[in-house]
Amino acid sequence: MAITIKDIAKATGVSTMTVSRFLNEPEKLKPSTYEKVKKAVDEMGYEPNQVARLLQTNKTNIICVYIANGIDPLHPFTLRAISGIGEKLGLEGYSMQICRHDYKKVKCDGVIAMGMTEREEDEVMKWFKDKPVIVFGNSSYKNNWIDIDNYKGGYMATEHLLKRGYKKIANIGIRSEEKYTQDRLNGYMDCMRDCHMDIPQSGIMRVCNNEDDGYLAASRILKNADVDAIVCASDALALGVMRCAVKMEINVPNELGVTGFDGLGYEKLVTPHITTVEQPVYASGIALAECIVNILRNNDYSETEKFIKPILNINGSTK
Repeated sequence: MAITIKDIAKATGVSTMTVSRFLNEPEKLKPSTYEKVKKAVDEMGYEPNQVARLLQTNKTNIICVYIANGIDPLHPFTLRAISGIGEKLGLEGYSMQICRHDYKKVKCDGVIAMGMTEREEDEVMKWFKDKPVIVFGNSSYKNNWIDIDNYKGGYMATEHLLKRGYKKIANIGIRSEEKYTQDRLNGYMDCMRDCHMDIPQSGIMRVCNNEDDGYLAASRILKNADVDAIVCASDALALGVMRCAVKMEINVPNELGVTGFDGLGYEKLVTPHITTVEQPVYASGIALAECIVNILRNNDYSETEKFIKPILNINGSTK
């Protein structure tokens, strides 16, 4: 039979209210009373009823992880982010509830949301106005957020190609209104300008994010523009470029340098492997969980607006 507060009170000769105070507000007890109750709790093996304690404090110890409709829940990016969030929350004594649609029915202490449009973000913030919310990716940056530095990643990939001797560098971006796509393109364009390099005429295209569109875009660029390298906004697009190079009998990396973006494993599907900008998604998930826990425990919002730096993984598709 489980030990109860009443059992502890009877064994120590104090009231049940005193035992409850030991569990919830120990600083209010006299040192002698605290030690007496603590000894009984330890010796009798008392384990608090966590559900009852949470009901008393109006806390759930649950974090809602809201994945917007525009995000594939089975994509490696999403799965890695959720893994990082879940591991850290578990270590801190929290559970997570993944929500795809009706977040308004979720009872939680805080929210981590990903993949939202600005309109969706405004709605979530309004609904959870009394709870901390951290936004991951594609944020308006108006609220608390953590994101991969996509601009930095685009800049790094372009800078790497320039340092390896490529000069006529094209870009295949993702046709989307989501902010990260423009950030990656801006990183490329600013690096070219900072290094006083001309952007090749007909050397920029924006297409749907898949291998076939990457292939078609590369075919048009390589036929119509004088280029010796292509920066791609994703590894899926880079795979299409690599297939096109094989078809056109263009040697990679000697005649054409290719970089991707994501680093989720697709870069290893071809030979040579693709030089890519890795998004440290798992580490970002851990950072998101750390932030939400820190807010709940300390009301500290000091680390709730920051970029996670991407990692350049150099492989055989560049010199």
